[in-house]
Amino acid sequence: MNHREYRNAVLNVTAESLVGFANCLVTPATVLTILLLKYGAGGVMIGSIYGIVSAGSLLPQLLGMCLFVSLKKRKFQLMLWTLLVIVPFALLMAVLARFAEELSPSLFRWGMLAGLIGYMAAWGIVTAVWSDWLAHIFRQDIRGTVTGFIWGVSALAGAIGTVIAGRLLKLSDSPAMYSNLYLATGMLLILSWGILYRIDDSGASATAETPRLTVVTLFLRFKESLLDRNFRNFLIARLLATAGFCIIPFIAMYYTSAEGGKIDGGTLVSYSAVMLLGIASANIFLGRLGDRCGHRMGLLVSTAVQIPTLLVMLLIPGRIGCLLAYTGAGICSGSGLVSHYNMLFETCPHESRVAHITIGNLWIGAGTILISLVAGAIAAQWGLRSLFTICLALSVFALFWLACRVQEPRQLRLCVSTEPGVKP
Repeated sequence: MNHREYRNAVLNVTAESLVGFANCLVTPATVLTILLLKYGAGGVMIGSIYGIVSAGSLLPQLLGMCLFVSLKKRKFQLMLWTLLVIVPFALLMAVLARFAEELSPSLFRWGMLAGLIGYMAAWGIVTAVWSDWLAHIFRQDIRGTVTGFIWGVSALAGAIGTVIAGRLLKLSDSPAMYSNLYLATGMLLILSWGILYRIDDSGASATAETPRLTVVTLFLRFKESLLDRNFRNFLIARLLATAGFCIIPFIAMYYTSAEGGKIDGGTLVSYSAVMLLGIASANIFLGRLGDRCGHRMGLLVSTAVQIPTLLVMLLIPGRIGCLLAYTGAGICSGSGLVSHYNMLFETCPHESRVAHITIGNLWIGAGTILISLVAGAIAAQWGLRSLFTICLALSVFALFWLACRVQEPRQLRLCVSTEPGVKP
């Protein structure tokens, strides 16, 4: 790693740590879930949180491709988007929480859910273009290590944010406290861009600009990506794994219930910090491992850990079970994050990587919406234990599919390059 890459990595780690800390002050799966339960939310609404977070961060990426065309101007455009769109949604939720007692419970619940949709969609619009910008800043041979370390340290900062949020909510779970947490999130996101803007993206700026994709060309690139059999199998594996682990918001719902041990909200938010520790360790370790052995390995680890995590939720109530469940959830999420995005980078069969990232995330995001609604309906109709059992079966099948049907992209390229008559 040269001096420029090292400096960029330090700046990125610092800024992403602030982002991780900020977002974990108001984690939807814990903080918002507990707040909505406090105001009468049911299983379907809690289940929808998973779909909003996942699909909201994935489905709007097509719009991002239209808004952020120039790689040379992307850093400035991303900064403006954060300050003018993402931050205001956090502030809107702060205002809603501040006046929660003056609103009807139903209006407050739906207002907060609408705020979450806007916040996650605002992030989702820039997910693909941000990932593409990051991919241009770091070389492929160090990209997994660097991004894994960046996301890992961000998760560690998030764990600190989660503990602080839990402590504050134990002191007071009033709407004003929730409002302060959302306000702090918005302010920290502004601060993070004061650091991110110092990143030297001359490597990205020096890259030749690709022509603006027409609708026809865009769909041709989508088709080219989806015609690749290994990419299709990868998407199926990710959807199966997502369906098998759509229960993260339900961890809070289960362990705050009498059946799960009736843990109070502040304690549960603090306990969920171990999820961030799991994410951090998985990102750091598997990012480096992926650079050496291929990122399919991280997905295998992520999917495999879903199985014992779901068994914990079926068999172990109380505080120990809660800690183990959040630890497993963190390892699953972290393993899937760094490995998923690097697999997206490396499975691209054409020159438009941002189109490839977008179609992959659109596909998974669309499936996630349906998955979350079905999960909420199952939880409401048959209970959480039935949902956990179904997810366990799906996780086993996802692991089987990933192990048997998805090949390591680097190995595929190696096989192609060594065929007679084919240039490497």
